[in-house]
Amino acid sequence: MLLAAIVPLVAFAGAAWYLRDQAVAQARFRIESATRVAEEHALKVFETNVALLNRTADMLDDGSDQALLSREFEIHTALKRMTADLPQLQGLFIMDSGGRMVATNRLFPAPHDIDFTDRPLYRHHRAGGVQPFVTNTLTSRATGELFFDMSLRRNRADGTFGGVLSASMSPAYFAGFYRELTGGDKHLRIALVRSDDAVLARWPQPPEASDVAPGAGSTMKIEDSRGAVIAVELIDGARGLMEARPLGPYPIRVVAWMNMASILAPWHRQIALLAALMLPTAIGLAYVSWVALQRARNALRVLDELREETAHRRHVEDALRQAQKLEAMGRLTGGVAHDFNNLLMIVSNNLFLLQRLKPDVADSAQLTAIDRAVRAGSKLTRQLLSFSRRQALHPEVMHLQQHLPALLELLKPALGSAIHLSIDMDPATPPVEVDAAELELAMLNLAINAKDAMPDGGRLDITIANESPPDGQAAGSFACITVRDNGAGIAPELVNRVFEPFFTTKPVGQGTGLGLSQVYGFCARAGGRATLESRPGQGTAVRMFLPSAKSETDEQVQAPAPSITRLSGLRVLLVEDNDDVAAATQGVLESMGCIVSRRGNADEALQVLGGHMPDVDLMLSDIVMPGSMDGIELCSRARKLFPRLPVVLMSGYSESLSKAATQAMDVLPKPCAPAVLAAALEKAFDAMQGPSGKAA
Repeated sequence: MLLAAIVPLVAFAGAAWYLRDQAVAQARFRIESATRVAEEHALKVFETNVALLNRTADMLDDGSDQALLSREFEIHTALKRMTADLPQLQGLFIMDSGGRMVATNRLFPAPHDIDFTDRPLYRHHRAGGVQPFVTNTLTSRATGELFFDMSLRRNRADGTFGGVLSASMSPAYFAGFYRELTGGDKHLRIALVRSDDAVLARWPQPPEASDVAPGAGSTMKIEDSRGAVIAVELIDGARGLMEARPLGPYPIRVVAWMNMASILAPWHRQIALLAALMLPTAIGLAYVSWVALQRARNALRVLDELREETAHRRHVEDALRQAQKLEAMGRLTGGVAHDFNNLLMIVSNNLFLLQRLKPDVADSAQLTAIDRAVRAGSKLTRQLLSFSRRQALHPEVMHLQQHLPALLELLKPALGSAIHLSIDMDPATPPVEVDAAELELAMLNLAINAKDAMPDGGRLDITIANESPPDGQAAGSFACITVRDNGAGIAPELVNRVFEPFFTTKPVGQGTGLGLSQVYGFCARAGGRATLESRPGQGTAVRMFLPSAKSETDEQVQAPAPSITRLSGLRVLLVEDNDDVAAATQGVLESMGCIVSRRGNADEALQVLGGHMPDVDLMLSDIVMPGSMDGIELCSRARKLFPRLPVVLMSGYSESLSKAATQAMDVLPKPCAPAVLAAALEKAFDAMQGPSGKAA
């Protein structure tokens, strides 16, 4: 029971204190905001008036009083034009040294008989007082309007007093602005006050003020608030909050204040309502609400966990499906490539034999076209295998300045006509040693990403330069390929993840998340690295840093011609299951002077080698063959049985190529040019022989 009484009282006191602080803070904010806006408004008005008076002084030049009277119409017209859009001005007046009006923007001719020598502004400037001078509120002798003046002394060229330039301002203008600033709230009060506490304009009007004189002409004691809202004793003796801001160089202050009773009136109503609601049953309701909230939070947490798990599972399933799709594509492509490369091998070898047998037609257009078709088919097969990521790398030394311009023809159809493609090449860029098909696929992936980022068209700029990675940790020289677009860009929090496999910023179904991972893998396999920079709305730049080639000779060296002398009499065991490929390859080898013995699988080849090693100088075997073992296992067994037997493998495609590479086996791709085949046989034979040509 004690807690039941204390807890509501403590809660009530805390709420009351908090609400009171909120009410006072809101009042402080309103006063500060109103004072700041009123200060900016008044400064703008006074600065405009000073500029207008200075401009008027420049227009009058050093003319005498009589000269100015003679120009009255001209001056009147100019003043009227200058003050046309200044609602704060009641009038702009020019007085001569004798205190008579020379000209004004309001009347023509001006009332020259009015004597201003008794006005404070005339006496102030006649005595050389501080500039500018702001008067107290006055009443116009001509119209009876209430106004206050801001004036400047007019000096002649010799420094003598030449008269007064005065801008009369309406207190009603400022009062109207303050009314709009407060939104008609009479609890928030604003006034424009001189440094001697004389009120120039005020809102709202005090009870004794008239429509013509809204609170002006009175005085109010103002404490220096030092630019902050402070608690003071107000004009009517009540306590309240006030802020006074001086207007820079002018003897004026903008003041805003609120009565504390007005500030706390809403708070009193809130406290009364709160007290009426603080009943004993509130404790029970709060407890029930707390229990319900906890249950809702638990349910939402479980729901969020379920959503996260569902999203994660969906992502994993999508990645698995994509991987399975890619795996199936790779297997299908690999199988097709193996058979297709065998066909190309048959065509290539028979073309070589035909050229040897028929020298008169060796250079014919028909045979040349067949040779081009073989090379194009081989390149197409390599690109398919590279896409399915089952292509063995064939690095070659190339100059990017020569290779990439031709690649533009491959990229243009992929980009479409809405995207402008350009390339800028530094002639000093060093050559690199990369797989051409991998490079083409990387460039194609980047181009497709750029196209997706620019659905309405844009620019794709490719730059080739001699540039090292930004971290400075890589040694040696590098060639940098920069592919930059001006598309939508990538959010900063996603930039570090773009090279992850299966990560994509594209909508579901529009991206596999493998394009940039292929680019990254290509650079890594080449010994370099890839970086990405992107800003939302400003585009993306991908840089591929490729190490320069150690030697440029590989790019220039053509495939060596078969050495008939070296290969003549070489006993070759050919292991090939395809009869047509075997026949064509055997014909090529025999045309080079080799003595060929052919077997259809690895088991038959081992039978030939078993006990008959002296009858075989070199074994040339396909990798994919029927039987109990493939070419790689055949090579491994042959090495164990006959360590000095040279073995060269051939394959149109095999999943075991990486295994062959780790075991330092010589592998020739199908189709293989006869000259390359001859060079490989010579190299393998020489590696196993001593200087005399006999077994070492």
